[in-house]
Amino acid sequence: MERTGKNRKIGCGCFITYEPAQPHDSIQIIALTTQGIIQKVAELYKKGLSTRAIATELKISKTAVINQLNKADIPVRTHSNNQIGTKFNPRKKSIKNAPYGYCLVKGTLLPDPKEQATLQLIINWWKQGMSFCAITRTLNAKKIKPRKSSHWSQPTVGFIIKRHQDITKLEKKHG
Repeated sequence: MERTGKNRKIGCGCFITYEPAQPHDSIQIIALTTQGIIQKVAELYKKGLSTRAIATELKISKTAVINQLNKADIPVRTHSNNQIGTKFNPRKKSIKNAPYGYCLVKGTLLPDPKEQATLQLIINWWKQGMSFCAITRTLNAKKIKPRKSSHWSQPTVGFIIKRHQDITKLEKKHG
């Protein structure tokens, strides 16, 4: 291979021409300092752009935009009803099926006396150290029937005990 000036001969006898890199007029490379970023963010934010729009334009994260606004002591605008302080009414959950041990009466959960005895047995056995599997076998051996099935299953017993734990935690918290 021969090299002559800006040309280079490659194996097939062809020459490759190398040109020095030329600055391109349409590409702007801006090296922003931290102070420059803060000024640019503040300028765009005062124009009314959102933090997301600023982040997209400057190719930085939205969190970085918010941090820069905080550094510049510019209060960040609220963006949702919850932050403004308006009243927000969450939807109430509707109960379609009452959990085991309870029944629905006009949309209110009330203890079901028929199932409460079985529920208490399950909780007592669990507190004595029986496993979900052992409780399931004992209920099925005593021919105690669940509400809708012909026999008890281990996951059902587990759900009943987990629900009891959750209710107990809530009662301790609010009681």
